[in-house]
Amino acid sequence: MRYLGRDGLAQETRKGIRATLFEFFSWAADTGIIEVNPAVDLPKVRQSRPHPHPCPDRVILAALNRATHAETLMLRLGAECGLRRFEIAKVHSDDVMDDLLGQSLIVRGKGDVQRIVPLPDDLAQQIRDAHGYLFPGRWGGHVEASYVGSHLADILGKPWTAHSLRHRYATTTYEATHDLLLVQRLLGHASVRTTQIYVALPDARLRAGLDAVRLAV
Repeated sequence: MRYLGRDGLAQETRKGIRATLFEFFSWAADTGIIEVNPAVDLPKVRQSRPHPHPCPDRVILAALNRATHAETLMLRLGAECGLRRFEIAKVHSDDVMDDLLGQSLIVRGKGDVQRIVPLPDDLAQQIRDAHGYLFPGRWGGHVEASYVGSHLADILGKPWTAHSLRHRYATTTYEATHDLLLVQRLLGHASVRTTQIYVALPDARLRAGLDAVRLAV
């Protein structure tokens, strides 16, 4: 009970913890290890409301004007491809593949689950030209996720982060396709509920609503 109420835990995390405890104690009660399932009385965790925070294009364009070459690639992989910071860190030239319409990137996400993300042609070529990791580490391998995250946070400025670029990708892709399942697949989410947290109501739809309610004066 106290653990579920800890400050700083996301609602989805609390829901996961509660489900794990409930399943474990249900199994213990069913097998006779315990007589009563104490998890039955655990409070239910309400579904969290989506709070998408897409980085505005004006902020990204301003950042691109002062970014180094490496930072430009990081910005584009976040904003144009929706990659997480640790996914950006380990992009490799071998991850670029030809598809039926152009070129795509094989992204190794959480749990090493792979997904395919379409690439702009010029970005694909720059990744191929790296002939190895796009962001090589000082002592071999690739840079750390924290390296990517700190560079993006510095170049974007508060409150924008690498994750806000991912929110921008999700929102813009949804606005263009109106296909939440497609956005889920591109982001590599296991649940469409998670994807909904990333998608902000597109500005164009908000403006359409404003035009509809304005009084003719």
